Amino acid sequence: MGDPNPNQLAADAPDLAREVAARVERDGHAILTGVLDADRCRALVDEIDRIERDFSIPFGKNEFEGFRTRRIFNLIARGPRFRELVLEPAVLASVEAILGEGFLLSGTTSMHIGPGETPQLLHPDDGMVSLPRPHPATMVTTLWALSEFTKDNGATRFVPGSHKRAGFVPTPAEEAAEAICAEMPAGSVLVLHASLWHGGGPNTTRDVERYGLSIQYVAGWCRQQQNLMLGTPREVVASYPRRLQELLGYSLYKNVMGHVDREHPLRLLGVEIEPEMVWDKVGRKA
Repeated sequence: MGDPNPNQLAADAPDLAREVAARVERDGHAILTGVLDADRCRALVDEIDRIERDFSIPFGKNEFEGFRTRRIFNLIARGPRFRELVLEPAVLASVEAILGEGFLLSGTTSMHIGPGETPQLLHPDDGMVSLPRPHPATMVTTLWALSEFTKDNGATRFVPGSHKRAGFVPTPAEEAAEAICAEMPAGSVLVLHASLWHGGGPNTTRDVERYGLSIQYVAGWCRQQQNLMLGTPREVVASYPRRLQELLGYSLYKNVMGHVDREHPLRLLGVEIEPEMVWDKVGRKA
């Protein structure tokens, strides 16, 4: 790998969440190292290989998804190892420092880039958000390196600071001059402001596979990219940890958004809970 990214932080660094939030706001990105150990990375790679084999996961069918890249969507429904990642404390605390309380899980996807893949078109992940740019983060993308990410095997490329540039769409010349590679060891996590222009890199190796995961979160008032509540049967979600249930959407935002007939959605999972709705506070004297 090349020189370490100056925005690399150890996952056990003091005041990590605040530091990550500050760097994501300033530069659009931060890299957490040492989030996963080698054994967990190997187990996750083995699980991805098994799912791809058992379900005949195909390569992408267009240039954006990549003709040498395989993706598995809705990973939380595929096994407990993937669900554990969503709740990783260091990452979850960093996301909350960026998006605030009440944020939701937006999607979980594996991205397995094989030899011969071409560079992905640079893009922001919040391109569908119709707010004037630049704007505060409404979505955070976390990219997990399950194998080493290098310039040669498809490390994510991005343009630092591009989340703050109104109307910016990188030309080929700007991309060549400004984009850098997120080279990082296995077990690291790249945290991105979703307005940052980025994309998968080319895999120019002969035989090196690049394994990564995308776990995305959105502010509580935004729509999730993957319909997670429909993607996992309710009786299965009932067995999940409470925090994961809330992240899927079985929660209330600001004591009003997400209710079901004025009841907390956790009641649909058999949880006894009495919500205090925002209307209950209207007119209440301090």
